[in-house]
Amino acid sequence: MNWAIVALTKDGTQQGKKIKKILNNINLEIYTLKKWSDEETLVIDKKLEEFVGSIFHKYDIIIFIMATGIVVRSIAKHIVNKTTDPGVLVMDEKGQFVISLLSGHLGGANEAAKLLADKMGGQPVITTASDVKGLIAVDTLAQKLNCQISSMDKAKNLTGLIVNNESVLIKSNINIDMKLPDNILTEGEAKGTIFITNRVINKFSEYEVQLIPKNIVIGIGCRSGISGEAIVNAIKEALDLFNIDYRSIKHFATVDIKQNEAGIFDAAKHFKTIVKIVNRKEIKNIEHEFHCSEFVRKSIGVGAVCEPCALLTASKGHFLMRKKSYNGITLSIWEEL
Repeated sequence: MNWAIVALTKDGTQQGKKIKKILNNINLEIYTLKKWSDEETLVIDKKLEEFVGSIFHKYDIIIFIMATGIVVRSIAKHIVNKTTDPGVLVMDEKGQFVISLLSGHLGGANEAAKLLADKMGGQPVITTASDVKGLIAVDTLAQKLNCQISSMDKAKNLTGLIVNNESVLIKSNINIDMKLPDNILTEGEAKGTIFITNRVINKFSEYEVQLIPKNIVIGIGCRSGISGEAIVNAIKEALDLFNIDYRSIKHFATVDIKQNEAGIFDAAKHFKTIVKIVNRKEIKNIEHEFHCSEFVRKSIGVGAVCEPCALLTASKGHFLMRKKSYNGITLSIWEEL
């Protein structure tokens, strides 16, 4: 994660340096006025509101060491959406209070405030209802389970039920290894339902929402020069066979000889995911577990690609689809549990 500290005074800048030293495992940059700047800091070279706009979506967490009112006025016009805005903290110059001001859940500001206050010996100030009551918001649950939310409006409705102590039912296809509040049930009747599944659900009531786990790994092999469009279409056809939501793709996996194959990376961009590269030496250790092609072995040195690549880059789970060919493309689908 990338963090930034913004300070306007000498004492605030010194406090920023102290934070950077304490949080030495976080990539953190300090911004201050030119008169307080040195080799450890970067210069605020614009009016504060304009400067904040230039960095607002560059960092995951932004810590302002100044008065809350100044911060509110500076960030107001740059706020877009809770799914994209950074977590914003405000801290006084002595580090007595660390306020989670914006994007407490999805942006990580609440957790960051707790971490920073703990390290600085201060008091975190968190006002989100679910946290104050020791409950859990739907967006926090999604974040902890690495899920995408199908509808933020529906998530808000379900969180409203939770914080008002109404019962909410979870129906999940993945393991939930965490303690849930007493009013979140795994069986029985409830006022609302949270579906946690990578399968496509077409209709929801007002008090139903889906959390889509990122637990599908696509193993890919392909002919050289294959287009991204062809790979996208093949993946869609494969996932549709199993009624899998495209948003559940965690990553693609392919062999090192394909690390510059444009079509694979174009397809990954389409699905907003990443490509993991597997060394052929790793594949050789397990390729005996798969059906191998002698033609492929003569071409690249290993006889299997899409299945071992998926397996080697995934967590515990199983194959939904073993190797299947699509006009010069081979795909496998691994589902993490």
